[in-house]
Amino acid sequence: MALADEVDIVAEVDDSEQAIRAAMREQPDLALVGDHISGDGLAAIRGICRAAPEAAVVVLAQAHDVDYLLECVRAGAVGYVPGALDADRLLRVVRAAANNEAVVPRTMVLELLLELRGGGNGADALTARESQVLGMLRRGHKTSEIADRLSIAPVTVRRHISELVRKLGVEDRAGLTAVATPGRGRRDNGRVQKT
Repeated sequence: MALADEVDIVAEVDDSEQAIRAAMREQPDLALVGDHISGDGLAAIRGICRAAPEAAVVVLAQAHDVDYLLECVRAGAVGYVPGALDADRLLRVVRAAANNEAVVPRTMVLELLLELRGGGNGADALTARESQVLGMLRRGHKTSEIADRLSIAPVTVRRHISELVRKLGVEDRAGLTAVATPGRGRRDNGRVQKT
């Protein structure tokens, strides 16, 4: 109802398979995918992107979950909007995506950038896994929690943390967390200063 006067709605579906078939049939400019969609939501995003390569896929999520945001981006989404949307905000999201803008809350952008930093060049560029670990440290996860979430051994997490300490030029894990967490510290000449 909120979009009816602004856009032509070509399909509404209930599950991921229907979403992929509708995308193939309609070739939409934009697809809004709720993370509660029946079936596999990530498979729906991937399938829509394959079926309608020109479509901008925006995920309407129930929670502020950076890990899921990253999975959605990897699947092909250009937007992730957590929480409830009123009609005005939904229209802003649709207009932004239609104008080829990424739609990601400002509060999640830094974590996304930390994850993507692994794609940089040079010997000291963070790997994708190191960026994941750094982002999870920033969000306050402990070694065992990181290991569980990433399905790796705690010793592997500790190895990643050691590499992060070396690459980011801090003295220990506490310094690494301070660098990774805005407001907890700032870097000055390679050292972390508590503020």
